[in-house]
Amino acid sequence: MAAHADPKPTRAQVQKKLDKLAEQMDHMVEQYNQLEEKLKVAKKKFDNAAKAAKQEQTAFEQQRSKIAQMAAAAYKNGDSADVTGFVGSNDPQAILDQAAVFSHLSHERSSQLTQFLATAQRLRREEAQAKTALEEVKGKTTELKDKQKKLDKEVDKQKKLLRSLGGGSTGGSAGRGGTYNGPASGPARVALNFAYAQIGDPYHYGSEGPDQWDCSGLTMKAWAAAGVGITRTTNSQYAATKRVAKSDLQPGDLVFFSGLGHVGLYVGGGKMVHAPRTGKTVEVVSITSGYYLNNYYGAGRP
Repeated sequence: MAAHADPKPTRAQVQKKLDKLAEQMDHMVEQYNQLEEKLKVAKKKFDNAAKAAKQEQTAFEQQRSKIAQMAAAAYKNGDSADVTGFVGSNDPQAILDQAAVFSHLSHERSSQLTQFLATAQRLRREEAQAKTALEEVKGKTTELKDKQKKLDKEVDKQKKLLRSLGGGSTGGSAGRGGTYNGPASGPARVALNFAYAQIGDPYHYGSEGPDQWDCSGLTMKAWAAAGVGITRTTNSQYAATKRVAKSDLQPGDLVFFSGLGHVGLYVGGGKMVHAPRTGKTVEVVSITSGYYLNNYYGAGRP
């Protein structure tokens, strides 16, 4: 029996799959950006813990010096025969492992040792916790990057297939740079002028300029240029802005799509300027038809 090749997909089928992949990529990029924000926090906590550990190491040395003096006095008075070995270590854990020394010292000295050991324990615990948290976020970020690379390849495959069927770009602005000529004023106009100046710059997930962008990176920096902070991720931008009905959209409003997987800046006339997805550049597109009409989620005003 002769083998039959699978039927060639239609342009509509390929475009539908490409739109679905774009939606998956939007959500994955949002996850990546959230992890990047968590990574910044974890890195800061680790740096602070390392700094605190260094300070505590100084306290450790000071405490050890005091205990050495107590130990010398205890030994001189016949209180203990083995305390000197206890204070000879530079390692806090070695101190912890020899806690039996308490039995050789007075109550007052034990209280000072308790404080000393608490300092040593804090040093170990805070460093370990901060390092574990940092490594965990790094691991998740690396894992997500690998998934994004695989998705990028599938997107490229579908785009090539679409071109072979006579389909091309989904449309948008051409050229590099642009000027906003719409009705916005005040901070909204400044934000839109900034976004238009990036037209033609390539999309790259996790990027927030100056020469490549992802969707929320562009909107964040556009509004930052106008002196307004709107955070970094799509979800947090939605949460940080005032809800606006679609019928009441004004230029400069943030428009969200695909379950908060994507965001752009409304420019008026049913269009937005945005950083779309891998393989494309910052562009102006309609949100009144096609993918963006069907996947509209909501809007927010900074």
